[in-house]
Amino acid sequence: MKITVIGAGNAGCLTALHYGYFTQNQKDISVELIYNPNRPPEKVGQGSIQTLPKLLFKSLLVNWHDNPIDATPKFGILYEGWGKKRDKVYHPFPFNTVAIHMSPNKLQDTILKSGYFSVKEQDIIDYNQIDSDYIFDCRGKPDSLEDYLELENPVNSVILAQDSKRDLYQNWTRTVATPDGWCFVIPNTSDTTSYGYLYNHKITSEKNARENFEQLFGVESDDQFKFNQYVAKNPIIDDRIILNGNKLFFLEPLEATAIGAYMHWIRLTFDWAILGNTTPTSITKEFHEYVSQINNFISWHYMFGSKYDTPFWEEAKKISFKDPLFDKNLSNAKQHSFEELVWKNLEEEDERAGYGQWNAWNFKYWYEGMTNGKN
Repeated sequence: MKITVIGAGNAGCLTALHYGYFTQNQKDISVELIYNPNRPPEKVGQGSIQTLPKLLFKSLLVNWHDNPIDATPKFGILYEGWGKKRDKVYHPFPFNTVAIHMSPNKLQDTILKSGYFSVKEQDIIDYNQIDSDYIFDCRGKPDSLEDYLELENPVNSVILAQDSKRDLYQNWTRTVATPDGWCFVIPNTSDTTSYGYLYNHKITSEKNARENFEQLFGVESDDQFKFNQYVAKNPIIDDRIILNGNKLFFLEPLEATAIGAYMHWIRLTFDWAILGNTTPTSITKEFHEYVSQINNFISWHYMFGSKYDTPFWEEAKKISFKDPLFDKNLSNAKQHSFEELVWKNLEEEDERAGYGQWNAWNFKYWYEGMTNGKN
């Protein structure tokens, strides 16, 4: 069996690493990655959840001393100015786990040199150029959304910037509410800080967004782009072509769900293509439900508003959705203490989340943060 991955962004590299590492002792399976070196990874994608460092340590022994990807520890997410009750709401990760921020370019370089798969530089124009049993297409955003389901969300644009200083005590992602939306603030190992100012270009002009960003954070804006949010209707084509990365779906970066979703899809496809335990129809249905849950959990954050009473936040609070499983998790969170919810999750020793990438205790932190006025 031959598996080819096209594209060397986060999704392409992680797909090749996962398949290469977990099939390394199977001589009848070969994995290759083909990419265009003139197409750099997306500038966003610096944050992760806890599954990424586990894979990197297991396969490459990347750690806090031997750190070629310029990772900084991410022990949680600090929400600033969200809701009307508290100035800050911290969403922590358990003490026995850690996520990371990292350099997408250095992550790419490190994985491409791993040796678990062959690497070829080539610009693929047509799938017929590739003679493989399975092809993962991870070449970035689609040219058209005709074959995609579009998802509702309050933000659709981002301004990127970097500051030449860093708060050495910041070991989390700052998620700062602004009049136009929110801004992520990520510490880098190079004593710099990355910013992403998220807003809605239908409500705020790019000019005003740049001015507000520079006034609030004292940093000159750099790159910017607009985006849609979507998921592929058919992520597996002809039982052979498998989409991943931005070719598969795209959601805004709140809660840094992208890499976790790529890895979830990789495991689902592995269960089908390598282990034969499931079907394309089954894993497609599961992934669509998974993305819907992620989008719902993200949307829920906006429903409580922020300290700003602005046109953006008035519109953001109007988002609604109906999902019995979401309601079940929220009800469970309301009825139990943090200790009960966390210990239940730890005792089950089950990494699978109850809803998207979250468990009931994650619901508890946000609900308490939005309804409890104590700092």
